[in-house]
Amino acid sequence: MLTIDKILAMQKDRKAKPTQEDLRKLPHKKAFIYGRVSSPGQVRDSKESVREIAKNVTLGKSDGYQSNITAEETEKWLFSIQQGSTVERVIEDGEIIVDVQDLGISAKGLADEKRDGLAHLRRRLESGEVGAVYVTEGVSRLSRDQDRILPFQLLKSFREQQCRLRTPDGIWNPAIERDWEDLAEEFEDAIGELKLFRKRMHRRKAQKAARGEYVGGPMPAGFVLPVIGQKANGRYEFGKFEPYPPHAEVDIKILREFVTQRGSALKTARVLADVTFPNFPRELSYMESLSALRMCPKTPSGYRITPELIRGLATNLKLIGVWQWGDTEPISNNHEPAVPEDLFLAAYELAMRKGKPKGRAVYSEPLEYSGLLWCCNHPYPEPISSHCSEGNYRCQRDYFRGQGQICLDIAHRFIDEPLTTEILRQLDFTPYAEEVLAKLEAETTQDRVSQVDRTRQTAELERRLENLKSYLGCGDREREELYWAEYKKATTQLEELRVKPAPKIKVTITDIQQVRDFLSELPSKWQAYPRSMRNRLLELLIERVELRHDREKIEAKIIWKAGLQQSIIISRPPARGSRDKRWADDEDNLLKMLWSSSSKGAIQGAIPNRSWKSICCHAHYLKLRRVRGLPQPSPQRRWKPEEETRAKTMYEAGVSLADIVTEFGRNRTAILNKACKLGWHRPGAAKWQKAQVTWVTDDLKVLQSESLGHWRHPLAHHGLSGLAPHHRQSPASPSPA
Repeated sequence: MLTIDKILAMQKDRKAKPTQEDLRKLPHKKAFIYGRVSSPGQVRDSKESVREIAKNVTLGKSDGYQSNITAEETEKWLFSIQQGSTVERVIEDGEIIVDVQDLGISAKGLADEKRDGLAHLRRRLESGEVGAVYVTEGVSRLSRDQDRILPFQLLKSFREQQCRLRTPDGIWNPAIERDWEDLAEEFEDAIGELKLFRKRMHRRKAQKAARGEYVGGPMPAGFVLPVIGQKANGRYEFGKFEPYPPHAEVDIKILREFVTQRGSALKTARVLADVTFPNFPRELSYMESLSALRMCPKTPSGYRITPELIRGLATNLKLIGVWQWGDTEPISNNHEPAVPEDLFLAAYELAMRKGKPKGRAVYSEPLEYSGLLWCCNHPYPEPISSHCSEGNYRCQRDYFRGQGQICLDIAHRFIDEPLTTEILRQLDFTPYAEEVLAKLEAETTQDRVSQVDRTRQTAELERRLENLKSYLGCGDREREELYWAEYKKATTQLEELRVKPAPKIKVTITDIQQVRDFLSELPSKWQAYPRSMRNRLLELLIERVELRHDREKIEAKIIWKAGLQQSIIISRPPARGSRDKRWADDEDNLLKMLWSSSSKGAIQGAIPNRSWKSICCHAHYLKLRRVRGLPQPSPQRRWKPEEETRAKTMYEAGVSLADIVTEFGRNRTAILNKACKLGWHRPGAAKWQKAQVTWVTDDLKVLQSESLGHWRHPLAHHGLSGLAPHHRQSPASPSPA
């Protein structure tokens, strides 16, 4: 029987926080074994690092995770990857996931889009599937981002999901405050080690480069590196550049033709289309990975000549024996030149000549959200390109050289107007910036007063010294000593005043007023600022905007750099451009199935977004045939004189085409054709107007005084927070700018 004491004990157990033992307990959800080494060379040579990844499978099973994956199978799988086999780099069975997609990729600040394994880990972590991440050497395997952005994003995700970090040395959970501090300190140590390593390596390379020796990087075509020794790990030691006659002869041909074509790399490449750099012989096979020719298309006869290669040759001083690396001093006559000096100088002058701007894009500023938009209609987010001269945003992931479909192609105003309206609605810096600006104004005024006081004191001391000089030599010994004491005291004060640094007034009252005006008038004068300036301001505030879209709507998720997220659903008007009206595969299949035997009404009912004329034209394009004997559409009705008169009156009065279509029972095309044929004139205000933009958004309050301390704003030192989302219909009107 329940008693009050038992009920209170049960409630206490429900409210009790998990202990540190509970937060470190394994197994918990699924185990994610993340394997990474820093370079392709380590992937190829380091067998022990591969074995350590495989040992994590045994460690996971000993922690209680159930799976049919074994350490032996994992080790064989990893060795096959080492040998260059093309196999799947993710295996999953039961409660264990092994991901080695990042083998050979450095962790120096690379984000998710460049590290497939890390992106996979974050997706599974944020979905709540992963409860423990296994790594071989601690958090340095996850990230060495020197900006410290990615490490703390990972720690935050670990803490939110109460995910454990498992290494052979122990278990950590960032949800425990002490573990958070330890892992954050370990991230800092990893970043410090990387900085120290890079500093040492750079110093050693600089010393070697100062002697004119090869220190890495692509070799210009026309040279080879002689092998002068071999290191303990089996790698070659190289000497200075040596000309390679078969390639040097091609260099000379290229530069001569480049000069003949007056500096046009494209024309030079076309003229030399049949000329190639011979393949390296077997004894020089190691040069295939060192030479810059590896970037050129390779054919059985050799490496093809590309415009990029031509520009590189025409500007590379190594061709004439000049050696320079980084900030080191250039060394002339470091090695034997591969081309004549006068020929190279003529080509260099043409290559460095400033050409005229070409294309409309040269004169177009970036769109407001250039570099901020990502398309999430794919397995992985894809960047959306901005075409500034056309004013469009496009996602062309599956489109290449006229093949494939364009995922998204939309005029910039359908994206810019809703996003800018809602972002500017959040930005009211004035209440928060006024305190800072007032303080800065007071400090500036005080600096000016201090500067005036300093000038006044200097002038007074100089006058006092002049007066004391006139009293010296008066003949009275006591008075003389008193004057000398005062003179020395004034001299000391003047020297101290002169040595003391004068206050530098970097900000003037005019500057502060300009900042105040800018912040207060930002929404109203938004469109008056250049697009590049608007884009830079948005990049300071917005991390990215994720778009999920179909033919009817676009769901935009604004991710603020403060960590908040705001959703906007934009109603997408029917496309008027032929590119956006392309037929989808589903529509093609539906038309092929219905066209041969279905009626007009059935086909139009199945494909409601297409006119009958569009359906007939597309069926003809697909070479579809209808069964004979099917009822054909009725012939066109002739226009009666009274209909033409009435239609002309309505058309020239500016009545909407939709009302005219309803009035006469004819389609839009028939009315427009009749107006064009008879020369009806429509008023400018009633012509084809741009589609209006409508959207629904979260009522997110980014700047509010009661949320101080959550996020530090660079201007006002006040915080950001969010209220509960509240949907509203935004007006179909221009942005407040």
